[in-house]
Amino acid sequence: MTADTTVQSGARMARLDGLWRKFLELGDNSAREQLALNYLYLVSYILGRIAINLPPHIDREDLEHQGVLGLLASLDNFDPEKQVKFETYASIRVRGAIIDYLRKQDLLSRPVRKRAGEIEQASEEFAKRLGRAPTISDLAKAMDTSEEEISVSLWKSSHSFIISLEKELYEDENGSGSTVGENVALNTPGPDDEAEKQNLLDCMAEAIRDLPDKEKQIIALYYHDELTLKEIGAVLGISESRVCQIHSRAVFYLRQKMQLNK
Repeated sequence: MTADTTVQSGARMARLDGLWRKFLELGDNSAREQLALNYLYLVSYILGRIAINLPPHIDREDLEHQGVLGLLASLDNFDPEKQVKFETYASIRVRGAIIDYLRKQDLLSRPVRKRAGEIEQASEEFAKRLGRAPTISDLAKAMDTSEEEISVSLWKSSHSFIISLEKELYEDENGSGSTVGENVALNTPGPDDEAEKQNLLDCMAEAIRDLPDKEKQIIALYYHDELTLKEIGAVLGISESRVCQIHSRAVFYLRQKMQLNK
């Protein structure tokens, strides 16, 4: 990093700190607007991660609007005394706003929704009977169909699985809730919380180890390296739609395995 770059970076940080002081201490609306513009990239980034798994008829502008509302709500409710970075807090609220909006939409056609429900039911029955999460092959045999049909059905309903992974786990008497991530970020963890978190991580690591190599690789590239499905396809030399199919199968298996370990 050059001296000029260091000076410019320092000036940007000083300007940002000044905006935060004006907003938090004086409630300056102009500072609020400038802070929102500064952190607008969070909306674009999070939307890009979510939208890639959604059907084409979902309006991206509607999702972006919801993300901006989430960002503004983050600014209005942010408490620096919580010792949480604003970027972390805002990312949770922005993602939550988009997911909440998607939950209210009718994303699946009736036949696709029905098939997804049948697969879900067959998976639960298999897990109860044999004590393990089913593979695609297990489901195909149980439902007297082909592995390809199961894979395609999972692909078509993949966004519903992703949204369900964001399900609210904590609700108050007014129906308001927060995600696991929000609670992790905003609450000071105690010994029990740390043990539960570690147990969850251990279960997830075990479930990922059981995935076939290709699915394991795609999960790593998507969630760890944060590549898009298109970029993963280019890396692996397969089509984006094929990556989406494999990703959907992997997410479905992990979801079933985690439910089994609850």
